[in-house]
Amino acid sequence: MDLQETDHYDTTPRYVTHCARLLSLVCVASLFCLTTPRVSAEEEIPASTLQEAKAEFKTQDKELNTAWEQVKNSKDLTASDLAALKEEQKAWIEYRDQLSLSPSYSGAPEDEAAAKESAEYFDCAAAITAERTAWLKGHLVATAPESVTGIWSDSYGGTLQIVQKEDKLYFTIDVVRGPTAHIGSISGIAAWNEPLAWFSDKEGEKDKTDEANVSFVLKRNVFQITTANASSYAGARAYFDADYLFVGPLDAKAQAQVIADAENLGEEQ
Repeated sequence: MDLQETDHYDTTPRYVTHCARLLSLVCVASLFCLTTPRVSAEEEIPASTLQEAKAEFKTQDKELNTAWEQVKNSKDLTASDLAALKEEQKAWIEYRDQLSLSPSYSGAPEDEAAAKESAEYFDCAAAITAERTAWLKGHLVATAPESVTGIWSDSYGGTLQIVQKEDKLYFTIDVVRGPTAHIGSISGIAAWNEPLAWFSDKEGEKDKTDEANVSFVLKRNVFQITTANASSYAGARAYFDADYLFVGPLDAKAQAQVIADAENLGEEQ
């Protein structure tokens, strides 16, 4: 598959049991999750057959390319924006293939040739492709949303969920990073003064010696997230810092869960 010569970003993998568990940690209620059910770590997902996995990937690949054509024809993106996005898309293809071939991430066989003919490979790449499609569609939003409540994605395993309440942002950021699937999760309540928000986990804890911070900067339909001293919330290779695009709404139940998590009440609910 040579992506250097084409605008058709042909991807090559669907939702594997192992991959779906990992991705479920970061998708929760997004558009991506409408096709990828969220599951607990203990819950088993029926395995796909190779035929089913290939068919699902073909569906997701078609959706991806439809979204790409829409982005290319958008009047809200400049020529330089599109050129940069095209190069970034090529890099994403390599990222998707790397994860789909990773036994740790997708559950595919260690032998590369066998992996590329496995249901796990196609399963995982289709799930990642669905996430990317939702992210691409985020570029079609011409203006910032009236409320920032919703799902935001960086399309590289990071999902930001926000519930806006006047001058506060209740949020959770969940990430699964790299072929070895390092996980991270941080929640809290950030002070909101549009377009900026700030979170400190030292708030209300006078005896806390170390302090983690999360900075939010909203630019149109993108939240730029920067953290400081947040390594205790993530695995060794996991990170939260990224640009997250708006990809969809949060329903009432999901909003309640975000608020509960932000208030550290998740285990009581």
